[in-house]
This record gives sequence, structure tokens and C-alpha cells, in this order.
Amino acid sequence: MVYGEEVGSAKSALIKPLDQRLLEFITARHTLQRPLSMMQILNSQEVLFLGPSSISRKVDRLIKNGFVRVVSGAADRRVKYVEPTDKTLAYFDALNELMPV
Repeated sequence: MVYGEEVGSAKSALIKPLDQRLLEFITARHTLQRPLSMMQILNSQEVLFLGPSSISRKVDRLIKNGFVRVVSGAADRRVKYVEPTDKTLAYFDALNELMPV
């Protein structure tokens, strides 16, 4: 999922396009104060162009690599929300530096 590429003197982690699309989706909703539950992500096939099992595997890899975390809902602990970590925010900050507007 994550592979390295030498950029200048620093090692930079790049994410595959479909994984990045999922990460952008999660981060955008979190930034808008509308975090996505795991069920909402699995039902977002028309946005991500993937089946539920593929989405689930990608979320698992993002968790394993520290890009997202799963938290229980405050009102209903059965609901699991997926939110970006500081590593994700740093990743997008680095992308913004590489591709200024």
C-alpha cells in the first residue's frame, strides 16, 4: 500500500491512488465535522468505485499503517467512526507543499 520515493533529501511515503481517494474521503468528512462510520464507508461504493470487501481491506491497511483510527460513537458504542490521524494530516500537508496552488 505505501511505498517510498526519494524526494530531495527526505524519504517520502506515497499512497496508491485508490487508497488515497479513500483517505481523502475520510479526511474531508472529518474536516467538515461529519465523520464517517464504518458502515457509511462500506456503503460508499458509488464514491469509491469499490465493493464493500475491497473497501474493508483498504480501511484495515490504513489502520495498520497508522493513517486512520477507529473510535466508538459517544451516543452508541456499537457505531464505529473512522477518523484520520496526525500522520494523515502531515501526509496531506506534504502533498500541498509538493503541489502548490
